[in-house]
Amino acid sequence: MPMFPTRYFSASTTSDQSWLQSLKGGLAKKAPSKKTLALPFVISKQLVAKRWGRAPPTVPEPVSPIVQDPPGMEAAMDLRRRALQAAISSGDLVLTKDGCGGAYLLSEDDTPVAIFKPRDEEFMAPNNPRGYVCHSAIVGETAHPTRKGFRVGNGAMREVAAFMLDAAYDGFSGVPATSFVTAPVADKWKEGSVQAFVPSDASAEDMGTLQFSVHDVHKIAILDLRLFNTDRHAGNILLQATHDKTTKYNMVPIDHGLTLPAYQYLDGATFDWLHWPQAKFPLSAAAIAHVERLDIAADAQVLRTVGLPEDCVITMQIATTLLKKAVAAGYSLYDIGVLVQREGLGDTPSQLEDVVEQARAMLPTGYDPRVAGPMLLGLVDKALTSLLLDYPKSKVRSISNL
Repeated sequence: MPMFPTRYFSASTTSDQSWLQSLKGGLAKKAPSKKTLALPFVISKQLVAKRWGRAPPTVPEPVSPIVQDPPGMEAAMDLRRRALQAAISSGDLVLTKDGCGGAYLLSEDDTPVAIFKPRDEEFMAPNNPRGYVCHSAIVGETAHPTRKGFRVGNGAMREVAAFMLDAAYDGFSGVPATSFVTAPVADKWKEGSVQAFVPSDASAEDMGTLQFSVHDVHKIAILDLRLFNTDRHAGNILLQATHDKTTKYNMVPIDHGLTLPAYQYLDGATFDWLHWPQAKFPLSAAAIAHVERLDIAADAQVLRTVGLPEDCVITMQIATTLLKKAVAAGYSLYDIGVLVQREGLGDTPSQLEDVVEQARAMLPTGYDPRVAGPMLLGLVDKALTSLLLDYPKSKVRSISNL
């Protein structure tokens, strides 16, 4: 089974947590020699100079890389330590009741800490404990037998990617801390993802949609559009009672293992919220500012560092480009979702699919996405601009009742 880089699974770290001394904007001058860096961003001095308004030299000087710890990494590393400790001390792990893949509750002194999902027990992986098995599948290599654009056992990468992309923007969408970990299950050490346990009162499928705030629906919709989620249903949105008359529940999105398919397979977008009334409401100033702030190039680098293939990185770039353009033009999340998700029984390609397919047809035969990706994205960018010029807006709803 292909291994993730060792640094992602190392159980030990130095006790010194002050290795990262931030400059303006969170840039680090130097990292000590003894430190396992997870998901680093490497930034050259030339880029730092440019950021602070100083012209770079004509001939770049030889420099050592400057390492910046990504937002959310401290929470992820802490979660990994606690989860591993809980897994070891718990003995035999107990499978959770729900889900299609292996998922184990890790507890510390009878207090739930995290949910561990081994890669080889994911949906259609060879050791799936719930009967959804493909015995011949090789984790991380075999094309998924039921989900186009995915590989068996790579959901862990996507779970971590969803958290990292959300954490990069102050956790706007509320994805719980998530990390890679290697932990024991039935005396066998397994790689997988671990996500912080979220206490909840129910899931969105247990409540009527009028119980949900516009803000919370929008924060999840924005996340799903960024990630091209193919599995957003009411059951993977947890609800936490707020005891607040203005907001009845906080909504927490989980289960992101089926996000970011390869861009050649954009037929599976699934957004339950698309048919909730809140999706047609205007975005708040905060939501608009969040979308404007999204940095597609930086997000792409996060996905590459996590280990996702370029075909999947391109999906994020396409989806986020559409989101940013449409929000800037005043469209609702419903309007945007309709462009992405197929209608009805899903027999007819979405408008986004059509745009991407037309752009692909203009690329050289046998192109490598790592080389032709920028060309494809340029074609898609222009096509989306043209599409939005004539695309009708849905009727704006009042938010007085929600």
